[in-house]
Amino acid sequence: MGLDAEAVVALLGAHSVGRVHCSNLVARLYPAVDGGIELAYGAYLRGRCPTAEAREDTRDVAYARNDRATPMVLDNMYHKNLLKGRGLLLVDQRLASDPRTAPFVRRMAADNGYFRETFAAALVRMSENGPLTGGQGEVRKDCRFVNAK
Repeated sequence: MGLDAEAVVALLGAHSVGRVHCSNLVARLYPAVDGGIELAYGAYLRGRCPTAEAREDTRDVAYARNDRATPMVLDNMYHKNLLKGRGLLLVDQRLASDPRTAPFVRRMAADNGYFRETFAAALVRMSENGPLTGGQGEVRKDCRFVNAK
């Protein structure tokens, strides 16, 4: 059972809690701040991630919070931030402009109860998908890349 756009937008709301290492942000900040980022927020992020070299420094522990207002609360602040141009990762920010997902972003930003209900239902659906085991799947060492064989 796959997830629809509404469920994906809700589940990505989990990004409201946590942080992103600067090494994952520098492409949006250097040499120039990505035009999809709110100007003041771009300045804040450059202050948190002051150099483009963070990409090459694997010891880099500098980070930016996904949600500066309620960083340890699972709420709809993530969706509110997307509407203001404050999505840290490009994949997040594009949710607010993609016609398939933008209506859900707007609705979740406006209604925390709707976000929480949709998030809970999507999480249950995802948990019922049945994970791949044995030779059918793998636990990735870095979620962005398939493990080297």
